[in-house]
Amino acid sequence: MEKIPPSRFPNTPIEQAKERWWIAKVKPRQEKQLAFDFLEFGIEYYLPLYEKLTIRPGTNKKRYFKVPLFPGYICFAQNVPQDIFKTGRVVNLIEIKNQNRFIKEISSIYMAFEHGLVVEPVTQPIAVHSQVEVTSGILKGIQGVVNSINDQLSLILEVDGLGSAAVHIDISQVRVIA
Repeated sequence: MEKIPPSRFPNTPIEQAKERWWIAKVKPRQEKQLAFDFLEFGIEYYLPLYEKLTIRPGTNKKRYFKVPLFPGYICFAQNVPQDIFKTGRVVNLIEIKNQNRFIKEISSIYMAFEHGLVVEPVTQPIAVHSQVEVTSGILKGIQGVVNSINDQLSLILEVDGLGSAAVHIDISQVRVIA
């Protein structure tokens, strides 16, 4: 059985980080291992993980895996990155210039997961539809774009530097914004 690190360390809201956020670009399939390294070093991080279904060819056996929502990336908080490259897992660091925007965007993802919503990566380009704001429910106040994915309405959440994720929504809980 695969060992899974916690998605968030420490288990506090993103906006409560005491240091600046950075994004580490990691070597292939090293996100979870780097999360374990961060745990060991006491470095605050966020690695959103979602459940991915795979079906084994020939046997049709279903297996679920916890995989990174944004493959190849992990977010961490340090004023000045220290000991990040010592692990041998990090390829590059991305400095987040607009901390407030990043915190707002990544907090949307964190909140959706914390409330048990289905969040999936957006793997193909999506035509921009209506820009909306959630008016009720647990995501109230979050803004994004509504789109149809696999015949379900989803709120597309963008995180600058990482990519997009989709949260399934009830269209009655959103209003179009300019």
